[in-house]
Amino acid sequence: MSSSEQARPEVPFVVIPDTPSVLVTVTDEALREVASGIGTIETTVTPGIYRIEQRFAGAVATRFVEVGDEAFTERLPLPRVPAPAPVRRTATTHDEHGAAALRWSRQSTHGTGAPSLMVLLRNLRPALRLDPYALQIAAQNGAPVDGGEVGWRVDEQQGWSAWSGPLAPGGYRLRLRRPSGEGLPLAQALWVSEGWTTLVFVSNSTRGAQPQHATVEMAPLGSGWSPVDEELGLAREAALSGLRQGIDLISDQQLLPMLDSRRVDPFLGVVGAHAMLLDHRPDLRRLDEVVRRLTPHLPGHPDVAALRTLTDGPPARVTSPPMLAASCRLLVAADAADPGVIQDDSVAEGVAERLVGRGVWTTWLEQDRWPGAFAARGGPVPRGVGGARPLASDAVSRVQAYVQEIADLEGRAVADVLHTVPRDELCRRTGLPHRPVERAFEGLRETGAG
Repeated sequence: MSSSEQARPEVPFVVIPDTPSVLVTVTDEALREVASGIGTIETTVTPGIYRIEQRFAGAVATRFVEVGDEAFTERLPLPRVPAPAPVRRTATTHDEHGAAALRWSRQSTHGTGAPSLMVLLRNLRPALRLDPYALQIAAQNGAPVDGGEVGWRVDEQQGWSAWSGPLAPGGYRLRLRRPSGEGLPLAQALWVSEGWTTLVFVSNSTRGAQPQHATVEMAPLGSGWSPVDEELGLAREAALSGLRQGIDLISDQQLLPMLDSRRVDPFLGVVGAHAMLLDHRPDLRRLDEVVRRLTPHLPGHPDVAALRTLTDGPPARVTSPPMLAASCRLLVAADAADPGVIQDDSVAEGVAERLVGRGVWTTWLEQDRWPGAFAARGGPVPRGVGGARPLASDAVSRVQAYVQEIADLEGRAVADVLHTVPRDELCRRTGLPHRPVERAFEGLRETGAG
């Protein structure tokens, strides 16, 4: 660079994204980073060519701009974000899908009365093949409750399939009616709260239904889904994207309305609380306030109980798995320190032992599937679905193998490892609740290792 170029004065440079939680990065012609941050960027630069990159909810958009000798301001349109919910200003909004969400969140497809759960499966792109009966809703014990195909409403031309019904408050499962492409019978946690409708939006792709990438909302019972507040919808997608990546991707400008959304959508407050915990120094006093405000609206909700493990509230005693995987991790950690946070012999304990890392939602490998769901289709039960399916390695065996591996690597006796590595630490390392770790200890001692 010549001395005359070095002497050129810097000019104000402002970049304003369309929504506050966009991560903006600016680089110069040599690909050196000039500025980076969430939301509006305000800095000064020398005249030249610059690259502006936006990242929001998994979408990336870039553009090149030329800066002259005068102040530069650029307003950025929202990147084309694919969203499972038909949120406006996203790349996958669809008026017909929005109309279906409005209707079936107020009217049941199965049973009578205002629906307390709605699941909407929809094509994000036209011309995709849609299996309208790809999903199944089951009770906490695994028995289907959706009535089979007759329980669903379908519009194959518009590319959506919906189920809604008045389910009792409590825990449920969402699963693929046929096993995943890997042949694994996976289930995903759902929760229905009294006085609310839980809304689950699932995208359909070239690989079929993708419940692991779902968007979950809540609405007051009978009022149905509301597409009015686009900013809250976009904030939700940004927060879920951050949870998938394990990084803080939401600005305070969008986080604060999420945390105070208990009367509109309390689950948005739960998602916002977990987004806040991604900060390297989260404000636990604010978290305590959020949990206290959410608790009256979501009594018994396992995700709220999970957040309460970080506050001074009453201890959790959870029997159903929470919807968010981050909530499940909080409960497992709390159960290691305070056995019984996850109730012994509960569904929540069984799920915690068989977790599968699959996005932001609590997902586990089922040991049993219910063949009655396939009889409704008039075909044979797919191989590996009906009856018991033994796990490749149960939780107790995993812990015992881990202890043996420590002993082998360090040249120590297993008994010495059991003596020096406390149960809490093994729970933390294995990501398991206290019971399988204790059973592993007992088994090793019975075989003479201890």
